[in-house]
Amino acid sequence: MATSRSGRAEWERQQRARAQEAERQRREAERAQAAAEKERQQQYRASRQAAVDHKNAQLKQRVEQLSAILVSGLHRPARIDLVAQVPRPNVAPLNLGLLADPVPTPTWGQFAPRPPGALSKMMGGTTRYERAEAAARAQYDEAVQQAAQQEADRQRQVATLRSGHADQVADAEQKWRQRVAAVNARVRAMAGRDKDAVETYLKHVLSRVPLPADFPREVEVIFNPRAEQAVVRIELPPHDVVPTVSTYKYLTTKDEERSTARSRSEIESLYRKVISQVALLCARDLFDADPKLQSVGLNGHVHAINPATGEQEYPCLISMNVDRDVFPKDDNLSKVTPEACVRHLKAIVSNHPYALEAIEPILDFDLSKYKFVKGFDAAATLDSRPDLMQMSPSNFEDLVRQIFEAQGAEGWKTQDSKDDGVDAVILQRKALMGGLSIVQAKRYSRVVGVNHVRELAGAMEEKKAGWGILITTSWFARGCHEKAREHGRMELIDGERLTYLIKEYLRKEVLIGIPNRPQTKNTNGA
Repeated sequence: MATSRSGRAEWERQQRARAQEAERQRREAERAQAAAEKERQQQYRASRQAAVDHKNAQLKQRVEQLSAILVSGLHRPARIDLVAQVPRPNVAPLNLGLLADPVPTPTWGQFAPRPPGALSKMMGGTTRYERAEAAARAQYDEAVQQAAQQEADRQRQVATLRSGHADQVADAEQKWRQRVAAVNARVRAMAGRDKDAVETYLKHVLSRVPLPADFPREVEVIFNPRAEQAVVRIELPPHDVVPTVSTYKYLTTKDEERSTARSRSEIESLYRKVISQVALLCARDLFDADPKLQSVGLNGHVHAINPATGEQEYPCLISMNVDRDVFPKDDNLSKVTPEACVRHLKAIVSNHPYALEAIEPILDFDLSKYKFVKGFDAAATLDSRPDLMQMSPSNFEDLVRQIFEAQGAEGWKTQDSKDDGVDAVILQRKALMGGLSIVQAKRYSRVVGVNHVRELAGAMEEKKAGWGILITTSWFARGCHEKAREHGRMELIDGERLTYLIKEYLRKEVLIGIPNRPQTKNTNGA
């Protein structure tokens, strides 16, 4: 009985011990799980904080980059060695592959039969050996002949490959010399101040200005050889290059990322600084790259959508016209405040560039494309119903210009044979006919054909004119008005309408002395 009670007590003790061990293990597992969860949460919060820190570092780096555009671009020459830009020929070395090694010549040892031993000789082995040796000799001779033929074939293939490779090298060298010669011709043309050569070079210079990678690169250049002046129109970066966020913060208690907005004044100030630096650095590079250049006119525009109309616009935000002798040297440029520097250079900057408030450029880039001459008062020479056919072509072009000036437009006559068939340029600043128009004046006694309409269309495209006007003392062939309508933004004025316009706006009665001139309908437009 005592033994039974003792056994039960031992069993109960063991049960309690197992229960206690299970409880201990459970609590230990819970503590381990809690520790692991805590570690996971800490790692998660650390990763979120690291992401926020990275974004803040990127913001800081971006602001520093935008603030240092000018300074970071000064310590380098802008002048381009055009010849050095032509890459040397790079023809890969000739790879003969398996043909590089000669065909091995067979040796007699590869074919010679094994000589007979003493016992074999007594058993007739000598005769067998002689027969085997003769057969082996024949095989050896054939193998030597085949190897010689294979080697000859290899050498012919190698010679062909080497000749072809030499031709490739010579062709590459010739093309390189041709490119170098063409570049040298451009260099000579530039030294002679050829307009096209200088414009091409200056565009190349502006394409290499060290601006942030996401900045636009659209540039246009007009060079005036007489004045040694470059008039440049560049595309500025949009205002969204300036970060609108000042800082990011991670709230651990809410597991939430929040941003603090950059103040409007700071955004506008930084954007003004950006466009000022871009303008200064572009002007600096132009002067540095071309020592003969004496002045730079620069207009900075930005592509934008007008929020009121939804139309694509290209407002000018900064404009300067600066001479070399007043433009700061690099040592001084590295110390200037960009906004103050452009003001010192008498630049015009939009009061609200971030809001895309446009300014009137100091130099009109579109007008800079043309070579103008001083106007002549051709209307004053008209008296007692003069015949327009008796006027000189130059006076006729002046008369056409005066017709538009009498309607409130500004007009310029171009130099003879210097502007791709453009005789005059008309600018209506109230945006009549799209602003800038080019005029071709034909004092003809014969019909004006469709080819003249095509020429006008080509000149409009070349000069990027808003409208084109073709005026003649004669009449237009069938199809001209239809062609003008197809192109759009084009107006045709024949002799009858021309006499009406002269009477209406210049108060002059004129006639056109063309015998048997056909009667045409008075067309008010294309």
